[in-house]
Amino acid sequence: MAVAIPTVKAAESIENDSDITNNLPTLQFESALTDEEKDLLVLRARSHAITVSACAQATYLAAVFNEIRQIRAELRHPKLKKSKLLQEATPRDPLLVGIIGCGKLGSQLANCLLTYADVRPEELKISSRRPETLGDLQDRGVRCFHDNARVASSVHLLFICVLPSQLQTVGDEIKGLIPSQCVVYSLVNAVPISRLKHLLGTTNILKPQFKWDLENGNLPWDYTLDINGAIETMSMMKKTCPLYQNKADAIVYTEEKYAELLLYTIINFCTSLRLCRPEVLDILNAVVFGQTNGEDTPVVREKEITKKPADADNLFPRFDLTALAEGKLTTLGKKIIRDEAVRASFIKKYCGVIEQYLQWKRYHENLKTRGF
Repeated sequence: MAVAIPTVKAAESIENDSDITNNLPTLQFESALTDEEKDLLVLRARSHAITVSACAQATYLAAVFNEIRQIRAELRHPKLKKSKLLQEATPRDPLLVGIIGCGKLGSQLANCLLTYADVRPEELKISSRRPETLGDLQDRGVRCFHDNARVASSVHLLFICVLPSQLQTVGDEIKGLIPSQCVVYSLVNAVPISRLKHLLGTTNILKPQFKWDLENGNLPWDYTLDINGAIETMSMMKKTCPLYQNKADAIVYTEEKYAELLLYTIINFCTSLRLCRPEVLDILNAVVFGQTNGEDTPVVREKEITKKPADADNLFPRFDLTALAEGKLTTLGKKIIRDEAVRASFIKKYCGVIEQYLQWKRYHENLKTRGF
């Protein structure tokens, strides 16, 4: 049965001051379209929203991983407290990130990671069939080459951004080489997570699922913004969060269960760093939910994560992310979805990754205006 696609009129687009065709209808993109083609404009906004959501969520996770590694470094190398002015700097323990496939999505993701997630160019490796086209990234110091196995075997967080038709070849090249502690983040469309598990030979896989309602196709969404501009617009950034409450206002949304998967991914990451259960709980409550040590009631408790007894090292077990993705909500998942205060805390910290960057940006712009 044919599905009617909602019409998006040109007048409904949000104006962008940088668009020189504003108020010049005959020069705008839509002017050359037939009525039937205009019915498909909804796809343009939806595609843009999916890309923004994919980059925002991936950037959030990378930023959290980097923050956790720095916390672990501080726990293992406590600062000297004899002098507040002469403290030794904590050694940087960087997150090593890899991207396999650097077409439009991969290059946009790379730019977001370098801008917002505290990933430095020398900490990012990219494998692409055409590395010679990545001159801008190479000029910034990113290592770009065509060697999927080399990337997959040497990073903590691996993004796969290839076409579905290329996934079998990539899997053949990297299966068995992915370190057990590496988190694989798949942005490959139309490939279920069970298939990814078989192709890649790991259960430590995270895959977002983007959904939409046809009746929401005409909702305002400024697809004229570039990806960074959209992410830096807080009203748009908030809608990319899996726990965003008003899904009816979003042109594209992620299932709430994805927030649960993010938490278990973070727990697995902490365990791979040999952080014990109390340390993991403190990190989750602080980094993910913004709790301070002085608060009496933690958001996340050990019994909500697992009822399995601790091992000799007091570590959490390694959770099978592929099984969690296909299973029912856990106790932890139900809590973060049903508790409105917890949801609000998660969203605030999620958007805080970008807000922190914007504060830094405003500070430096202010210094420039003052002549520093």
